[in-house]
Amino acid sequence: MKSSQLFRSLALLGALAGASSMAHAASWNECGDQKVKWGSNSITLRSSSVGFPAGSSWLSALSTAVARVNDNPSPFNFSLSSGDTSVGFDNGQNEIWFSSDSAYSPAVTYTWSTCYWLFGYHASIDETDIVFYNGTAYTTSTTPTALWPYGGSSRPIQTTAIHEIGHALGLNHVNTEYNIMGQDWTHIHANGGVARAYFGEDASSGAVSLYGLGSGEDVALTQWKYLGASGEYSTHQRTKLYNTSGVELSGTSFEGARRYAVNKGQTVQFELSAENNGANTQTADLGFYVSTNDLISTADTLIGTGSLTLSRDGVHTFKVNLVIPNNLVSGTNYWLGAVIDRSGAIGEISEANNATYIPIRVN
Repeated sequence: MKSSQLFRSLALLGALAGASSMAHAASWNECGDQKVKWGSNSITLRSSSVGFPAGSSWLSALSTAVARVNDNPSPFNFSLSSGDTSVGFDNGQNEIWFSSDSAYSPAVTYTWSTCYWLFGYHASIDETDIVFYNGTAYTTSTTPTALWPYGGSSRPIQTTAIHEIGHALGLNHVNTEYNIMGQDWTHIHANGGVARAYFGEDASSGAVSLYGLGSGEDVALTQWKYLGASGEYSTHQRTKLYNTSGVELSGTSFEGARRYAVNKGQTVQFELSAENNGANTQTADLGFYVSTNDLISTADTLIGTGSLTLSRDGVHTFKVNLVIPNNLVSGTNYWLGAVIDRSGAIGEISEANNATYIPIRVN
């Protein structure tokens, strides 16, 4: 019997904290023993000329979101066609638009699929449509202090778009790991005054599970980690700075983050999350730095080194002991940072997510 199924997926509206164990947990729909996915590795999305007009920052942000999803190491790729003047559900086209109807708050992806049995199960995605609610406080800005996760007033449109395009790819929500298919706006990377939305380890693994292994390598660091579950969605929090007993250091709010108070010569535990968003397991070298600004690079003061072996089987949140240099100036802000693949040994899809930081102030 042949049947048509409609799946409706929503982005998370609010942040709630729960408790759950971490696990590699990309999820998708199934029809019998078959994964529900596209029958082709190349699909076109069409954006509305009203919500995403030519030359606008909105179209640019959407184009970037599509490109970030396409960074995944499967052979699947979306293309984006702009200027669609007539959008609607179940019309044989894959479309993206804004609506003033709060029923779509903050964003919804509808996916039409076929599932039937004929001497075995057969399944395919036939159409997908993504609707953003225009009453949500979206922004195309990539300045951290403008965005929710860094104390700003707006939700980053790119993280939500990547989440919804993940649904269009065939992925479901995940609540057991730091990932874009959970609380999207805190699945983000920052360095040098730029907040960068990205697809991430778990969603990349999901794409490979659905469409097979292609090519492309990418390792990354972020100052976010898994917090817990809120229904179907994972929730996330900032990584932290601890003393050698594992107790979080005291600090104050600074640019949407906790700025930790440290002493010269103090040994601290520096926490970050590392991801492998690429095709193959990688052993990546790490450099740890002190910087006078939030742009972390290998030109900053090196205070430690290490390495990590990363595969696509879970986000790796880790701590490393570092000694705060004695020659820092009291009463001054610094940034404790790290760079993964600091030697440039891995040929990566993007180098833009290799460095990040936690702000500190020296007593």
